[in-house]
Amino acid sequence: MLGLDLLKENTDYFGLDIGTSAIKIVQLKKAFGKYELVSFGSTPVPDGASQSDSDIDKKKVSEEIKKLVHSMHLVTKNVMVSLPGSAVFTTVINVPKMSLAELKKAVGYQAEQNIPLKISEVKIDWQVIGEVPAKNEIMVMIIAAPMAKTKKILDICEESDLELSAVETNAVAAARALQTNEPLYMIVDIGTYMTELTVVRGGIVSLTRTIPVGGQVMTRAIAQSLGMEEAQAEQFKRKFGIEQDKMEGQLYKASKSVLNTLKEEIDRSMKYYSEQFGDNVSMLKLTGGGSRTLGIQQFLTESLGVNVVYGNPWAMVVHKPDITNQLNSNAPDFAIAVGLAMRGI
Repeated sequence: MLGLDLLKENTDYFGLDIGTSAIKIVQLKKAFGKYELVSFGSTPVPDGASQSDSDIDKKKVSEEIKKLVHSMHLVTKNVMVSLPGSAVFTTVINVPKMSLAELKKAVGYQAEQNIPLKISEVKIDWQVIGEVPAKNEIMVMIIAAPMAKTKKILDICEESDLELSAVETNAVAAARALQTNEPLYMIVDIGTYMTELTVVRGGIVSLTRTIPVGGQVMTRAIAQSLGMEEAQAEQFKRKFGIEQDKMEGQLYKASKSVLNTLKEEIDRSMKYYSEQFGDNVSMLKLTGGGSRTLGIQQFLTESLGVNVVYGNPWAMVVHKPDITNQLNSNAPDFAIAVGLAMRGI
C-alpha cells in the first residue's frame, strides 16, 4: 500500500504506531490459526516531535523508538507503519464495471481529476469498496499520500535501525484489528488533536474522515473555561471525565462545545454514508487514547441514539491470562499497532 510493500514469507514483523503523544509497538505470531501476542509496549513522544518534519525532531522520535525496541527485546527489525488520515487524501469514485487492467488506468485518470495534489508528488493506492448494480458501476476508494510523508516515515525507520516493510493508513490498520461479526459499523478513533471516523462494511473501509477534535482539544476547552493550567485540566479530566454528576457538572459544561462538535461530525458522516451507500450505521466502536475519557461513551450513546461500544483489538489475540487486565486497560490505545502487526502474518 502507498507505494511500499516489501513483505516476505517466513519473516517476522512488528507494528509501529507513531502517534502524537505516544509510540506503540506490537508483535504477534500465528499459532494454530490464531494470533498470539509476542510482545507489546509504549513510550511517550517528546511534545510535538512526531508532528514535526525537522531532522532534529525526527531523530528524537527515532531515539524513543530504539529505546522501546531495546526494552521489548525485539529481535526482528522488519516493521509496518501507518499514516494518519490527516496526512493522506481520500476520495471515493464511481466507475463502470471493467477489467482490472482498465480499472488501473481509470484510477490513474480519476486520481488526477479528483486529488488536489500533484500526482508526481504522491503515492496512490486504491481498492474496490462496493457496487451500484442499478448503474452497473463499482465504487473505488482512492488514497493519496504525499511522498514527503512516506519519506519521513522511511527516514525515521532508518534512523531507528529498522527495515520499513509496508506503509498503510491508520483507518485500514484499525479496521483490521477491530473486525468482528458486525457487518457495518463506524470506528471513532479519538486521538490527541484529531479524531478519525472510519466506516467499515464487511471488513472493508468504505468511508474515512478526519475531524479536528481530540483529547487535548477537550483539555484546552476545560482549562480556558475554568481558568486553570492545561496540566491541571488534564488531571481533572482523567480523574473525573466529563460525566455530569462529577464536580457538579463543571467539566461537562466546559467541554460541551467540543463534545457537540464531535457528535455533529459523527452524525454528519453517518448521514452521508446512508445517502451514498443506502445503509444506516447503527454501531460505533470507540478507540484511541481520547476515548478513555469517562462519560464519552454515554454521551455519544444518548446524543446519537446508536449502540456505542469500545473496540478491543486484543479480542482476537491469544495472550497469557495474567496480563488480561493490563491489556484491557489500554486496549483503546493499541488498535492501530495491533492491526499493523496482524498485516505481517
